[in-house]
Amino acid sequence: MKTETTAIADLIVHNGKISTLDPSHPEASSMAIKDGQIIGLDDAEFARGPQTRVIDLKGRRVIPGLNDSHLHLIRGGLNYNLELRWDGVPSLADALRMLREQVARTPAPQ
Repeated sequence: MKTETTAIADLIVHNGKISTLDPSHPEASSMAIKDGQIIGLDDAEFARGPQTRVIDLKGRRVIPGLNDSHLHLIRGGLNYNLELRWDGVPSLADALRMLREQVARTPAPQ
C-alpha cells in the first residue's frame, strides 16, 4: 500500500507485523514515517533517503500507541472523583481532614 509522495521518511520500520487498524488492510510489513505522520505502508523503500533511520523489526509486532486495551470510562471517572488519594499526605491530622471533606462531597449511598 504505497502512498504517492515525494517525501523522504525520517524513519522506516520494516520486516515486521504492523497492525494498521484498517479492516481492509489489517497488517503491513513496513512503514515510512515523516514528521510523526505515516506516509507509506508495505512498500516503504520509496521514501528512504540518506538520512532516513531504518529499523529492522525482525518479525516483531508494532501496534498503534494510543489504544487503551480495556477501559471503563464511567466507573473510572466515578472512582477518580470518589476515591481519596493518600499519597503525599503529611500528617494524620491532614488525612482525617481529607477524609471528612471526602465524606461531605460523596453522594449517598456510596
